[in-house]
Formats: sequence, C-alpha cells, structure tokens
Amino acid sequence: MSKVIHLFRHGQTDWNIGRRLQGHTDIPLNSEGRKQAETLQEYFAKNPVELIFSSDLSRAKETAAIANLYQQAPAFYFNSFREVKLGEIEGLTYDQILAAYGEEAWQKWQSIQPENYHFAFKDGEPAFAALKRFKEALEKCCREYDFTAAGLCTHGLMMRRFIHSLRPDLKEPMAVPNCSVFAIHWEEDKGFSFPSEV
Repeated sequence: MSKVIHLFRHGQTDWNIGRRLQGHTDIPLNSEGRKQAETLQEYFAKNPVELIFSSDLSRAKETAAIANLYQQAPAFYFNSFREVKLGEIEGLTYDQILAAYGEEAWQKWQSIQPENYHFAFKDGEPAFAALKRFKEALEKCCREYDFTAAGLCTHGLMMRRFIHSLRPDLKEPMAVPNCSVFAIHWEEDKGFSFPSEV
C-alpha cells in the first residue's frame, strides 16, 4: 500500500512579518496569507486529494479551508500536527531571543543535526519529541484513513524538522516559505520517504 501526503505550510500572519515566533500561539492569517492560500487551489486542482488533514491552529485550518475550497475534500484537524512548542521564547522576535539567550542557543534550536535534537528552551518541545508526536499521528492517519493522496497543512519548523529527519543527507536547512508544498510518500512496510529531487 502506497500513499502520498502533500505537506503544505500555512499562509502568512502578522507575526511572520515581524519575525515573532508563534509556536502554539493561535495567530490568524493576514490578508496576504489568505491570498497565498488561494494559490494552493491551483496546486490541488493539478494534484487532487481525497482528504485534507490539518493542524487545529486557526492559521493552518483557514489555509486548509481556502486551499480546499473547490475540491471540498473531507477535512480532519489534529493538535498533533501543530507547530513545535517553543516554550519561553514563544511570542519573542528573533532579535529578542538573540539578546536574551545568545547566538549559540539559537543555533542549537535551529539545528538540523540529530545531536541537537534534545535541546529546547525552557518549557519548549525538543525536536525528537515534536518529531515523535508528528510522525506517530501521520502514521496513524495513513493506516486508519482510506486514501491514496491527501493534503496536510502544518507549520514551518515542524515541516523542516520532519523533512530533514527523512533526508539526513540534506546538509543545509530547507527553506519552507508560507504555502510551500512538499510531497511525502508513505508505504505500509517502509514508512515515510521524501524524494531526492528536491
């Protein structure tokens, strides 16, 4: 059994513009974010899906709803597909984090290297824990829902960490712009994979 999951990031928010980290904070799309989400309608017209999964945060739910406007695929929302929980840096800007914690801590947090996957700011979610809950939830969806292609609207850091966990050969952090899409493959006996033609 083989399935494709079209993994896509939510549209822009005002906090994205201000480089303010959102995490689990429920920040809505802005007008530009809604326009970005509309561009996904063409993508899914060319790459139709039978189901839409999404984070339960409003910026993801609204992006998924706009992307799904014409297909009207059944939609399901899960807190397991939320952004990485950021802890005490949630709501801070990049400059505020650097001033309070320093460049070394920030680089560890942003790192795609497995040796840093246990690092987190206070009350935050380390990469290994975020990946575990995300992968387990997506695996469950693949096994329990009947589809050959589905969409999944989630969040930038979560997407980057998931993709790099599938492709440790990628040495530079992947750019994940708002409303970008990456096709992930799942096979019952092999699990998830991300094609090499990135």
